[in-house]
This record gives sequence, C-alpha cells and structure tokens, in this order.
Amino acid sequence: MRDYRDMPSLISPLVKLYQIVRITLLSLLTLTIYSPSLLAEEHALEYYPDGDIKEQSMVIIPVAAALSSTGVMGGAVVSVPHIGQSNTQLVGFGAYSVNDSYITYLGYFNYALTPNWSIDVSMLQAEFMDSPLTGNTGCVDGDKAAYLQRDWYLTLRRSLPTLSARTDFELEPFYKTRDIRSSYTAGEHGKSYGVSSGIVQDTRDNQASPGNGYLATGRVLRDWGGAKRAAYTRWEAQYARYFDLGKSALFRQQTLALSAYLSDIPTWRNHDGASQPDWFAQSVLGGSERMRGYEDDYFHSRSAVHYAAEYRVIPQWQPQSHIPLVNRYQFPWWQVALFAELGDVAPHFSLQELHRGLKWSAGFGVRVFVENIVARADFAFSDVDTLFRFAVNQPF
Repeated sequence: MRDYRDMPSLISPLVKLYQIVRITLLSLLTLTIYSPSLLAEEHALEYYPDGDIKEQSMVIIPVAAALSSTGVMGGAVVSVPHIGQSNTQLVGFGAYSVNDSYITYLGYFNYALTPNWSIDVSMLQAEFMDSPLTGNTGCVDGDKAAYLQRDWYLTLRRSLPTLSARTDFELEPFYKTRDIRSSYTAGEHGKSYGVSSGIVQDTRDNQASPGNGYLATGRVLRDWGGAKRAAYTRWEAQYARYFDLGKSALFRQQTLALSAYLSDIPTWRNHDGASQPDWFAQSVLGGSERMRGYEDDYFHSRSAVHYAAEYRVIPQWQPQSHIPLVNRYQFPWWQVALFAELGDVAPHFSLQELHRGLKWSAGFGVRVFVENIVARADFAFSDVDTLFRFAVNQPF
C-alpha cells in the first residue's frame, strides 16, 4: 500500500477527506436508528453473528440526532450478546424528541430451539409528529402529519438439507398497524396481521458485504381479514446476484450487486375495495429498500416490479480504529456504493403493463459494519424528490 506520508502535496486533501469521513461515520452511528425509513422495513434489523472480529460484550451507545420529522432527539442503543445462548444478540433502543416524537425497538436474534430450528423476535413502535403524508390521503406535496407505526414479528427458521446452497424455510406471524393524523385530512388507519412463509436460498460468501454468490427469496403472506380489514394473499420473489470485481490499490473489495423483485396480490379485485389491503400492505415501492428516491410506500397497488444495480467498494483506507469514541466499538469496515433503480406498480398483474412506464431512482451511499449490524446512509434522487435517508441493512 502506498505511503501517503511521503507525499506532502496530498496531505491537505487527505486531511479534508478524513474530516468528511469522520463526520459521516459518527453521523451513521448516531442517526441511523432514527430514520422513518427504518420503520418501513418488514424486518427492522438484520444481525450478522459471523465475522473475523473480537469477542463481543455489552455495548451502550448514547445518541443524539436532529431530523426534519423530529427536531432534536436523544436516546440510547443497547446491544447485549449471548443472552441465553452463545450466538444470540439482544438489541434495543429508545429515544424521545423535542416535538414529542419517539421510537422504541427491541429485537432478539438467533435463538436456537433445536439444531435445525431458530427464532427471531422483534417489536417496534414509533411516532413521528411531522412526517410527509402517505397512504391514500389525497394530500398535496408538503402536507405533514403525525405518523404512528407498530410492527411485531416472530420468525421461525429451519435449515433445510441441500447439496450446494444454504436453504432456510421461514414461518413468520406478523402484526402491523399504521395511523395517520393530520389537520389536512380526516386521518387514516390501517392494520394487517397474519402469517408469511417462504424459502430463502443463500450462496453469498459474506452476508454483511457479499462479494460473490446469490440470494434468492420466495414468500407468500396471508391475512385472513376481519370486520374492518381486507383478507388478502400476497406473494413476492427476489433474486440478488453478486459479482466479485477484484481488489486494487485503493479498494480491498469491489462488487457489482444486481437485484430483481416481483410482487402480486392475486386476491385483488379492482372493482371491489374490500379485497384490497391497506396501502402499506400492498405491493409497494419507495423507501430505503426499493426506489430510494421516493418517500416510503410512495407507489402502492396490486403488483410491483423493481430492478436495482449497485457498485460497492470497501476502501483499503479504514481509519475508524484511530477515531476517538468510534474506536471503542467493533467496526471492521466501511463501504461506499453507487446505485441505480427502475420500478413501477400496476392494478393488474401484467408484465407488459408493469414495464410500460418504469420510474427511476439513483444515488450514492455509505455503509458501515458496527457491532455486527450494517448501518447505511443513502443520498437518492428521482424525478420528484431528493432524499438523504438513514437505514439499517443492505438494501439487498
């Protein structure tokens, strides 16, 4: 590796770059958990217990943030490993803001019930008092509302015997509600609970930052409905492929990541609103996973298609072990990504209709692997908006 200390002409630019990266990394550590984008995820957090890092201990991180939907907010993150078993992780956080927004989360991961069965549990409740209106409210741009969300998941996972790829069967009861209150509208309330089941096949060489392999997922969700909510069935399939582009003097990993996603609600009837689930339970695009240049659930209808490409690099330069406060945490790498996306929704399941007027989104981002969790900041733009969002997990 080139020794830049012997090149005085580069010292000033490197110092400026160091300052920018330092601010970005500290912001990721403190702001990631407070983005409304986090709340849009079906699984708020993914925990990766494997990796070449030192033995874990309990971590408490006091945090502070200032977002447009909350104002100044303060709280703490707590991560406790080895609760009950050696490979488990308990993660919780809570925060409160000056405009009475709050967020609470508790997750428990990787508890082995048997040699083949494991369980994850996650619970989230949050309210943002100044969020962009979503759903079917018919709002105009710029309208704001109080947005309350509850998400509860219990994931049962069984490893299936295969010859090549790791394959898991997942059975997941879920409960989700949304409440929107605004002076501009009468408000909107939504609820969905039921069970999803799916198959996940994984040949990735590294789950947190794959450089090769693929991840294929097929899932069916069922809500049997009730007096005030639609009964519906939704299926979705996603295939992500990762290509190793090799190392260089600047990058210790270069990866091209490609993804294709398709979703449909076969129980949907366009002439019957009672057959249509609430907006957030439909086939949706917009948010921190798909079409990042649009607000959460910006597009929602019966069917959805989405394509994404990311060029990801992990630099050789990893200064976090020399940054005060940051160097107290397990922080093996940070990553930069460039991405582009295409997608659309439609009220019919028709590949021709879905591809007729594809919308686009593009941008760049920074990801960091801290305490076995991927934190992510993406700057995304589209033809209607420009968004800087914090989230957890790789988008795919």
